[in-house]
Amino acid sequence: MSAVDGRAPYQSGAALCALMGALLFNAGLCFLNTMGLPVTGGTVAGAEACIVMLALAFALDARAGPWLVIAVLAAYAILLLVLRGSTDPKMIRDLLIPVAFYNLGLRAPDIRDADRAALAAGLIVVAMGLFEYAALPLYEQFFNIVRYYIARGSMSAAEINGLTGSLFVSGVRPDARTILPFLGPHRVSSVFLEPVSAGNFGAILFAWGLYRPGMRGRGWLFACAALTIILADARFGAVVCVAIAAALLAAHRLPRLLWFALPCAILLALAVCGFESTASDRSNNFVGRLLVAAEIVTALPLEGVLGISAEKVFVSDAGYAYVLLQIGLVGGLAAWLLFVLMPAGNADAWRLRCAVAAYICLLLVISDSPFSIKTAALLWFLLGAADGARADPAAGADATADTGSGAGRAADLRSAEPAGILGMAR
Repeated sequence: MSAVDGRAPYQSGAALCALMGALLFNAGLCFLNTMGLPVTGGTVAGAEACIVMLALAFALDARAGPWLVIAVLAAYAILLLVLRGSTDPKMIRDLLIPVAFYNLGLRAPDIRDADRAALAAGLIVVAMGLFEYAALPLYEQFFNIVRYYIARGSMSAAEINGLTGSLFVSGVRPDARTILPFLGPHRVSSVFLEPVSAGNFGAILFAWGLYRPGMRGRGWLFACAALTIILADARFGAVVCVAIAAALLAAHRLPRLLWFALPCAILLALAVCGFESTASDRSNNFVGRLLVAAEIVTALPLEGVLGISAEKVFVSDAGYAYVLLQIGLVGGLAAWLLFVLMPAGNADAWRLRCAVAAYICLLLVISDSPFSIKTAALLWFLLGAADGARADPAAGADATADTGSGAGRAADLRSAEPAGILGMAR
């Protein structure tokens, strides 16, 4: 970001507004809908569009890379929509979120802005989660989640059940809670309105805490990550944290080709499992979820695999099937190749990218939640901030302080070539 950029004094504030908007807008719309102000799917889409446009307004500059990527994405999206005979812009949103928030993080004046954003988001999520857990009847008076999802068209009235009440369908464990069973069956959703994203968010905070050993408030960040995962009873989120830690440790020992091949190997394994497995267990555990995902993947027609099918298929429980349907096999492979091969801004940033790769690859097995702006905005912003920082994150706040802050540090950090095609040199 150039020192003469007129947006420089507002860069940090605008980034924080975009991140908080992505985190909180669903909860805000749910509150309005519960209080009697009707919300529709168009309202939600409009809110998301405004947040992405704000991010893009402070993410794009004279660098050719981001503009080139957006142009290619737009052309590819238009091609798929024409072949499908569809006007659904969801795929465009899925592709724009990483570009917008990665570049927003890349232009962050100070990596400590990312520290503060992650910690602030964590504290908000935990505060809302504790309110939900401790005062559920009062929480439901202000946030009728089922009514909100029905209003936006994401659920039907037939999906309402007496077990969960006004909570999301996965808001109560039908069997015993996995993490600290004495807390009861309620799975806290906090501002995300559903517990899966809460668990994903906890894993993101955990990854950033490991990556930034010297950040101020690191202990609080880990506490927020742990509390979010525990309250949501996010067993898969806890497993992902282990994978993230392993990826951070092994990042420099593993070739890039392995990271590119990882989702391909997982998708192949799902296909083999779907075609060959004779197991009938579909219970709500990892094996059952894996079998469901494998069945969905293998049931896709060739048009679905290529991303040109206009048929609406429920794939929320199978992220790889979602990628194929929305982006197509060719587009998905190209996007992943770009993610893996673009140069990292510094050696430690590559470690974080490997952790993000592990996070995405594992979550896509059982969910399309990595595409949700509620968690994806912060994830891509943190990744961009890591790529944009030159200082060794292990040196912590003291090291970053030596390089200055604000527009002066921004000019110093961005004067060299930013990382990869997403941040191509001016």
